[in-house]
Amino acid sequence: MTPDLLPRPSTLPTGRNTRGTGVKKHAAAWAKGLLKYGLGFGLLAWVISKYWAGDSATGTVGLETLLERPLNPVPLVLAGLLMASALTLQLVRWFLLVRALDLPFTVRNALRLGFVGVFYNTFLPGAVGGDLLKAYFIAREQPGRKAAAVATVLIDRAMGLFGLILFVAVSGSIAWAAGDERLVANPDLQWMVKVTAVLAGGATSGYILIGFLPVRRVERFAGRLKALPKVGRSLAEMWYAVWVYRQRPRTILLGVGISAVCHLCMVFAFHFASRGFTPDNPAVDLATLPEHMVICPIGYIVQALPVSPGGVGVGEAAFAGLYKLSGRTPSTGVASRLALRVVEWVIGLCGYVVYLRMRTELPGVEDEAEKEGYGGAEDNPIISDEPSRAVELPANPDRP
Repeated sequence: MTPDLLPRPSTLPTGRNTRGTGVKKHAAAWAKGLLKYGLGFGLLAWVISKYWAGDSATGTVGLETLLERPLNPVPLVLAGLLMASALTLQLVRWFLLVRALDLPFTVRNALRLGFVGVFYNTFLPGAVGGDLLKAYFIAREQPGRKAAAVATVLIDRAMGLFGLILFVAVSGSIAWAAGDERLVANPDLQWMVKVTAVLAGGATSGYILIGFLPVRRVERFAGRLKALPKVGRSLAEMWYAVWVYRQRPRTILLGVGISAVCHLCMVFAFHFASRGFTPDNPAVDLATLPEHMVICPIGYIVQALPVSPGGVGVGEAAFAGLYKLSGRTPSTGVASRLALRVVEWVIGLCGYVVYLRMRTELPGVEDEAEKEGYGGAEDNPIISDEPSRAVELPANPDRP
């Protein structure tokens, strides 16, 4: 039987003040979420105002001029289909990670929870985000395997980030070696390719070496991580999750392959979205596909920073800067990201439809998730008092 990530004791407070404490935490979480929305849309307003007017002296087109151009619906529809495909692939990848730990799960539930999670992340500023929702629903079916549910979400996120870095390194290196004129002539793009290649190589080497660590060293390093202020417990949980999945190499390789296809869809989605509004001089203002292969994953990584819901404002600012580094018109990068954001909001609304169909299964989800103490690594989720039994592997750890 597949070994489990050992559950943690509940962090629910005891005593008469439990309800009052929960209300305060809930209100603080909503206040924090609303603050993120304010920051995100404030940054978005600043970016739009900054690039609204063009520069007649340099012939740089502004957002005002771009938005007056006729809308090209076909590229935007293609962008929407590609983003929906990318989301579906992400959810299939998560399903494989869940089943690798022998947690009972179905593709149907993965898709349902994933789309509802997109709705949560896009439109709801409360305490429970899409990732927390997914982990809660898995663990609700098996209450004793809470840490395992959390681990699947953490590793899925980490695999997505690694996939973006690897995508830049591989696609950028291929375009550079093939003599793409924009990459050959742009030191900034070359620097991005080099940095991501180093990061991808380092992550791959580290993942391989982790498999040779004895249990006592795994536990010792986790203890050092937990000693770090604020983020220590979360880092310890991530460390344990990586170590467990290191024992399942075929699952990880399949997940990385799915990530590559997923990110390819995302790059093409942005590329098509950039063609939604055609500037006067597209050969100058619009980035080419090889350029997008490098700058798009970087932009997606930047907007994933937990500053605003869905990276609102952060993504627009990131793509404006990346377009500028590529020698393109920054306002075109902003317009392209705005077009893709509208597509993402439409997908989020589709998630709302799924949410309505699941509404009877979602009563009190925020309160329940908070009471169960989701997030962070309060206790050691893998190593028990008898570590040799806790880490014993099954005969076929990669069984789907």
